[in-house]
Amino acid sequence: MHRHLAAAALVVAALLLAGCASTVAGNSTAGTSTGRPAAGMPDDFAATIHFGNGSVPPPYHFEWELRVTESTADLSWRPGYDEAVPPWTRSVPIDRAQRERLYDRLTEAGVFEPAPDSDPGLSGGDSGSVELVADGRTHDTGDLGGSPQGQDIIDAVHQAASEVVPAEVWTEMQDKQDAWGAAQPE
Repeated sequence: MHRHLAAAALVVAALLLAGCASTVAGNSTAGTSTGRPAAGMPDDFAATIHFGNGSVPPPYHFEWELRVTESTADLSWRPGYDEAVPPWTRSVPIDRAQRERLYDRLTEAGVFEPAPDSDPGLSGGDSGSVELVADGRTHDTGDLGGSPQGQDIIDAVHQAASEVVPAEVWTEMQDKQDAWGAAQPE
């Protein structure tokens, strides 16, 4: 009987220790994490993607943000560098299949992995970041524009975002950008 109690106590201690190690390793259920969530898109998956087209003259520069929730994709596009300029916005409905595809593409791009280190010699390229909610945890890539690996990730993220919002919305925003740029003083 004592042997069974001792074995049970050992199992309980091992499980408690494993749970503590899991929390220490960044697998807690709340806060910022860099670990990949369980396979398949969690029901609470949501994303905010930030993108800027690099260091170019003001009439050609733009930044956009895409917020993806359970049922909508909200695109906000700001021309130039002046944050006082109101962004152009569009909201489109999305379904679970679109969210699952985005989740898969972002996972493949590596946004759940630790962000690559910045390369001080790299400047002027596209920039961006991704903040995700998955399995009750927040995942934040930080700036992805500071390294060649980060540039690869932001390129893949940009492509994934372009598949969520219909092409005509992206064309509308680019046309507005072109008209805004043409109206700027040289």
